[in-house]
Amino acid sequence: MLLLAVVTFGVYAPAMRNGIVWDDTALVLRDPFIRSWRLIPEGFQHFLFTDATASDFYRPVQRLTYTLDYAAYGVQPFGYHVSSIACHVAAVIAFFFFATELLRFLGVDERRRRWIGFYAALVWAIHPAHSAAVAYISGRADPLAAGFGFAGLAFGIASERAAGAKRFIFVAVAALLLLLSGLSKEAGLIFLALWLAIFVLARNWKNVAHATVASLFVIAIYLSLRVAAEHVPPERIRAPTPLLVRPLLVARAFAEYAYLTFAPVKLHMERDVETHPSGFDNDSLARSAWRELETLAGIILLAAFIYWMLRERRCDRRIFVCLVLATIAYLPVSGMVPLNATVAEHWLYLPSAFLFIALALCVARFARAEHQKPLRWQTAAAALLAVWALFLGGRSFIRTFDWKDQRTFFERAIASGGDSPRMLINLAGVEMNEGRFDQAKIHLQKALTKEPNQPLAVLNLSAVAIKEGDYKVAQDLLMRATQMPAAAAQAHELLAVSGNKEHGSVDLLRLRLASRTGPPNWSIEKRYIKVLAQSGSIDGALAELRQWLQTQWYRAESWQLAGELFQKAGRQAQADAAFAQARRYDVRIDARPPVL
Repeated sequence: MLLLAVVTFGVYAPAMRNGIVWDDTALVLRDPFIRSWRLIPEGFQHFLFTDATASDFYRPVQRLTYTLDYAAYGVQPFGYHVSSIACHVAAVIAFFFFATELLRFLGVDERRRRWIGFYAALVWAIHPAHSAAVAYISGRADPLAAGFGFAGLAFGIASERAAGAKRFIFVAVAALLLLLSGLSKEAGLIFLALWLAIFVLARNWKNVAHATVASLFVIAIYLSLRVAAEHVPPERIRAPTPLLVRPLLVARAFAEYAYLTFAPVKLHMERDVETHPSGFDNDSLARSAWRELETLAGIILLAAFIYWMLRERRCDRRIFVCLVLATIAYLPVSGMVPLNATVAEHWLYLPSAFLFIALALCVARFARAEHQKPLRWQTAAAALLAVWALFLGGRSFIRTFDWKDQRTFFERAIASGGDSPRMLINLAGVEMNEGRFDQAKIHLQKALTKEPNQPLAVLNLSAVAIKEGDYKVAQDLLMRATQMPAAAAQAHELLAVSGNKEHGSVDLLRLRLASRTGPPNWSIEKRYIKVLAQSGSIDGALAELRQWLQTQWYRAESWQLAGELFQKAGRQAQADAAFAQARRYDVRIDARPPVL
């Protein structure tokens, strides 16, 4: 365990110097629920990305870890990265315990199961495809779900050899851990299916009954929390992939994941296996041809995997069981079910664990057979495995630097092939912040070429036009954006900003329309309230803020703004009360700059 922890921490140590990147800004800098321990219960009542693009992610345990980090480190990224690495180390140790418990259940002797479990855990710990789950603060949901899940499975399997009250305690602990896994990430619920599958494959029907009852309790508690939580469904920019196309995506995804598992050289966020034709030029035709070849490769690899499973069912049932578990864990990310992407490197985090146990069992079987062969064959095989492990660790070490800062992250992702509209838009945002408007426009135009109705690209192009003083272009783009539900509120806000910069007048009605369009948006509401106050209507600003606080009372920044407004109005007692409330909902608010 110590060796696993030291190697894992060493491989990912460079991540401690990384910054806050991409979705980290939403989950660390803008989430109001991580600011105080008093808001922990309220955090269970909301989905992630409260002050950002809406999501379908209900992960209160992930948010809880950020609450602890914020109390300890504020918004300094160092501590958050240390916590993420620690979560991965804990998940690796939990995986080691689970692997040894599973192998014991499958009849592997103690000495062999410890070595097999160790090698499987080591490869899983340092595999570069998992980098996004460790070096990226927002990826912490994966190690949290896996850590709780593997620990829960270990207790669930151990209950089989327990007796009396101890068995039910083990089952209860397993259920609690699996509930925490599901509350860390939706994929954690797959551990319930894995628990049942282990006992079903062993035809241990008594334990199947216990696991089923416990799983039903976990699902009931999870749904009672998730369904009751406040949820703003995200806007769908593109229609879901047609059913007839899904089998092609499944084959391509399998080929992509096979490459990522065994030869993870070219790594980047925003992977995609869909075909996106952009005409009949050579580049477009070449990309489409490569996709068709990937489809063929995926079909061949899928057939080979199925053959391997069927063969091991006759030859070694222990390997067969591990392959079945890997298949169950893989199915949700296989492309059969529409998700927020077609392929993602960190989605291998869970299914690869079971695959590595199966591969470690194969290696152990090969090693036993090699005892009858010349020593040079054993040495060559051991050297090959050692080189592969060193490659994996080295690639992970290098990969951690991709999250150094925003520019590094986006540029490396795009250069490696992850030139999705989202990545291009985010890089354009970096260019805008640094005043390089020409470069920003190039990236945004590329994003619109790939996805003509991308609302964020249209909004950002209009923002560039405003900064350059081209208000006619900005207005045309913003009027187009007002017809896009995902961008309408921000479009109305930017129209007011554009009018103010061009004519020097404040369009309060336009700002009010922006604040009333779509779901509640604190950024827009805050600007509207500030403009009301600056225009001399302090009472109107306070009335607007009071109405906002009736439903969004948990925002420390809102109470801080109320205190500033009360001070401007000369109502010091009410200002003091508002500031005190702000300190209740943000334990570090005194270190943050004033709102006004």
